[in-house]
Amino acid sequence: MAHLPIFGHGLTGPLEPQVQEYIKDAFWPNSKSSIAEYASYFRYFQWTLSVLAWPKGIIDSEQFALKIYGDLARAVRCMESNIGLNRLMIAEKLRDELPKSSQGQILRSMDLAARLWLTLHVRSGDFPVGPSLSDITETQWMDRMSLQNMVQECFRPSTYSIEHYEARIDTAFTVRNLRKLCRIKIQWTANLRDHLNYDRSTGTLHLFPHKICLISHLESNGVLPKDLVAETLRTLDLLFPFGEESTQKYLAESGQDFYRTSSRDLSRATDFGEFQYWRRRLVELHELFHQAPRSVLQMWHDRRNPMQWWTFWVAVVIAILTVLFGVISSYTGFQQVALAEKAYQLSVLQACSQGNTSLQICRE
Repeated sequence: MAHLPIFGHGLTGPLEPQVQEYIKDAFWPNSKSSIAEYASYFRYFQWTLSVLAWPKGIIDSEQFALKIYGDLARAVRCMESNIGLNRLMIAEKLRDELPKSSQGQILRSMDLAARLWLTLHVRSGDFPVGPSLSDITETQWMDRMSLQNMVQECFRPSTYSIEHYEARIDTAFTVRNLRKLCRIKIQWTANLRDHLNYDRSTGTLHLFPHKICLISHLESNGVLPKDLVAETLRTLDLLFPFGEESTQKYLAESGQDFYRTSSRDLSRATDFGEFQYWRRRLVELHELFHQAPRSVLQMWHDRRNPMQWWTFWVAVVIAILTVLFGVISSYTGFQQVALAEKAYQLSVLQACSQGNTSLQICRE
């Protein structure tokens, strides 16, 4: 399996199960999950390779030192074993395993391997991997920076402090309600760095769906900080609570199957103080969630305060009925005036027809 080419003719097609199993074992050797749970991840894996196309519309395999999946596995093992060494030093170690490759090919291959393995959009400026995508935050791996430091630069613990009364998380704070009450659109991102990033200009919330990769990192290696991985899992469990049928239905319609993937024994968060890395983004999203509804449809769906909801809509119904009865009353009033006018004209006609010329109107 290690001798199968990475840049083959079936690049845009699905990976064979044997290839998927090999990649899973290479990236996360201690993973206990079934290959079926990685279906969404391998769609991302295939997409990542497909967007490497150069201007001529083909993938130039000569740009990379990685030729077969065995090379990819060796690159990941080398980076994992040397996370404290800088980028150039790791490249030198890889040169021993890939002796026919240039430094540029090796550096570009390291970026690609990190992108596939860590689900970070690593794209260094000196040897860029694939096109620059406007909606994805790029991660620069500098020459004198270790893999460990690169990850730390991407994910710094938040210094954002919150008051005690602001720290409590509303039990209704879920993606289902964010979509209904705030009209937020969800965009799935395979770039972990963009998780929980909310674009106010488009009303789009980016969410990382590869829960199985997070669990596999917990089980297999320490490149991504364990507390970061566990915290990310808790954000997904917070926004997509288990046991909620509408949540499960939405995920199924979105083609995301991570709902059935267990997060082990991680409890549902109730306080923002429990988060370090994602605290600011969660709090900003929570504040948006509690903003006053801006449309009638949002007000109709916003039932977090039942008494307030009933009071508002009863007042709306009363106001509508008041206006309706006012219109009806005005209409009947106009009709009565019109009928009175017609009755008057009829009586005049009757009087004139009987030869009553004493009336001024009859003489006219």
